[in-house]
Amino acid sequence: MPPRSTAASQNALIKALIDLHLKSERPNKHTDRVAWNDHFEFDIELTYGKFSYESKQFPLLENIKGHDWGDITWLNLNIANRAKELMHSEGVLISQSLENLHYGDFERKWQGLPLEKKKDLALEGLYRGACNCPWDNGRKSCPELTISSLVGDGEYSFINLLKRIVEHDPTGNRRVRELFRFRHPYVDHQFRSSDSATEAAKAGLYLIQIYRTFCIVETLKGILNAYHGVKMTSMVPIQTALPVRHGEKAEARQRQLAEQDKNSIFQEIIVDDSQCKEMAAISYTACQGCLVKTNRKHLKRCAQCQSVWYCSPQCQRKDWPEHKKACGKTTFVLPSPRAVAPDEFIGCPVAIPGFVRTPALWRQIWYLSKSDSQYSDYHFDSTSKPGDTSSLRISRPPGARLIFLVARRRAMASGSLPAIFKMLEILEFEEDSGIRTWTHARYRRQFEMEYNIQITPEAIREAKGKFSPPTATELQEEEEFLRRRWASVAHLAIHMRLTVQQHLGGPFGPSTAYLFDSTLGRAA
Repeated sequence: MPPRSTAASQNALIKALIDLHLKSERPNKHTDRVAWNDHFEFDIELTYGKFSYESKQFPLLENIKGHDWGDITWLNLNIANRAKELMHSEGVLISQSLENLHYGDFERKWQGLPLEKKKDLALEGLYRGACNCPWDNGRKSCPELTISSLVGDGEYSFINLLKRIVEHDPTGNRRVRELFRFRHPYVDHQFRSSDSATEAAKAGLYLIQIYRTFCIVETLKGILNAYHGVKMTSMVPIQTALPVRHGEKAEARQRQLAEQDKNSIFQEIIVDDSQCKEMAAISYTACQGCLVKTNRKHLKRCAQCQSVWYCSPQCQRKDWPEHKKACGKTTFVLPSPRAVAPDEFIGCPVAIPGFVRTPALWRQIWYLSKSDSQYSDYHFDSTSKPGDTSSLRISRPPGARLIFLVARRRAMASGSLPAIFKMLEILEFEEDSGIRTWTHARYRRQFEMEYNIQITPEAIREAKGKFSPPTATELQEEEEFLRRRWASVAHLAIHMRLTVQQHLGGPFGPSTAYLFDSTLGRAA
């Protein structure tokens, strides 16, 4: 028998390796990241490595036999809900990307890292992305998400992917005006559909691309956070099964969803039993109105579709204009989520025409809008915990707090240099008085980023004395804003008081109560 040719032997070996890979389970990402990533990269290489999008290698997925794309109503609702969550995640990524690309020399530092360091960061980002996206098997449709691509300098490198999404909406206010989808010619060809495709097939193909973009966005955020040393939030496995609901309509809908999950093509394309279920945290435990994650037992679902959950009737009413576009629809509904207004704190001024807020200033506004910031006057980046901030409340000299708040409002509205330097003057007075152990450079560095200015001795001399004293109306307005901010979190203050009382084993004494209320800002 003549010996087999070298080419035939190589082809047989390759086929054997592919067959072995296809039969193997993907390693668990939590216990063996390297093997987990290698398995994914093998999948991506098999699908896209030698594929030309002009070829006929990929049949139309809409014609796959033996599979059901699922219930069109369920698909529409998942597309609408995932698109809304994705827009929120994209807004955060754009804000982070702008700050990194526009301030300092992040791009140069990244390019200057040793190759092995960049590979480690890319692997960490891929892992974090897999934990934070709705379904990590969406990565199988991401030829961009290989370590060699991310750490290289090609079209789909880490830096170029950041630049691509920033081009979509460069405002940096943590909100995007419309949904962004990462595009790739191979993927566009693979998930194309014909005019004769069923409504469910069209919706299913679109949903796959939503999951794919989610994987890319969360991976890029993961790499950025890993680069800056931001610790990853602990992952908590959850139960994704729908809880039992009473009533004939609810139980019938539940049986329908269970049957659809069993037969759906998404079982093959997306679900991977080897992975922990924490990947569903975004999709399964958040109120669709406010996107706040909570235990599902505290949520109520839409009585009509039985598939969307809310934390309160108020959230449901607020979300209804969006939800009704997909609720109960039996034809494919292309998602068009509303652009959500950026977070603003009580008393946040409107920017005057012509003044463009920087991403760093939008981040400051976002911090001040959070519930635990209603007793704070400003946030400054932490020097010890990357990605974290330290908040402060002005306490000296007497009366300086309201002046600082008036200056803050003027600066945020127009970028007024005299207002910026008045804030700086008050902060540096406290520093020189020993109230804080921060540095003048720390204040100045952040103001420079937030207001796109250069703080030099000449600039300080030029602005000195030009700050107009606050008017009586401005002072009264800031006092009212303070009261409204405190009232908005009064229930939290009561809870904190009770918690401290329990810890101390009795009610507050007069001195303890004064210290507690002073810490919250009531003694301003």
